[in-house]
Amino acid sequence: MRSAFLLSALLWPGMHAGAQEKGPDRPKTLPNGVYAVLRESVREKDVLPIEAGEALIVHRSLYQKKDDKEPPRFLVVRPAPDVALDLAEEPRAVKEGDEVVRILLKLRPKAAAALERLTADRLGKHIAIVLGGEVATMHRIREVIRNGEAQITSCAPGAAGYLLEQLQRRKKEK
Repeated sequence: MRSAFLLSALLWPGMHAGAQEKGPDRPKTLPNGVYAVLRESVREKDVLPIEAGEALIVHRSLYQKKDDKEPPRFLVVRPAPDVALDLAEEPRAVKEGDEVVRILLKLRPKAAAALERLTADRLGKHIAIVLGGEVATMHRIREVIRNGEAQITSCAPGAAGYLLEQLQRRKKEK
């Protein structure tokens, strides 16, 4: 049975990740992958101080309804992804009419095992997917994802289509 990665909150493509960490040898942007969100807030001071082994990224909501004015969120994550976005096959779209409403992903075995561990350990907590140095999406883990088969859903028009394009581009670059 396909484990569902039901992410019904808005997909929030973000600004430049601009990871901020301690130390001169740390990367300025985060690599592509899935990150456990360690702390988050709409106020930067609420997530400070940033400790060694942590990075601060800003997540801005680009795909929201006109009347919804979501403030940026400050996220603290580790400087390396908890799960590599190592796709076993091309991401697939599920459409309603012309609109992409879900994305189906299949990860390679090593990434699938890492995703299962992450989702089991962090049930009910948030994860962020970073693509191209930007927070592409952030959602609450609703259930353990097994076998590396994930489903990402969206309630914001255009958001799932954007994420699908980003994932397909990254898959082709490999």
